[in-house]
Amino acid sequence: METISVRDLQKNLKHTLARVQRGTTLRVMRRRQAVAELIPARPSVAHKPWPDLRARAERVLGKRVVAPGAAWQILADRGDR
Repeated sequence: METISVRDLQKNLKHTLARVQRGTTLRVMRRRQAVAELIPARPSVAHKPWPDLRARAERVLGKRVVAPGAAWQILADRGDR
């Protein structure tokens, strides 16, 4: 594991964080004593994609087409459309 002083970390923070992001683990030293370790972050969990609502509706309703759709019908009944 590589070490880096607090002073060097302050002077070269952007470069040092780039090294850590690429996979290097660094131990931060103050007066020859370890005070912290910088390790690469774990990759974030991928989010699930949105469900395919059209396919789900076809499974439930079959090939029937519900037109004009409930929202449009409500707007028509109100006189907004």
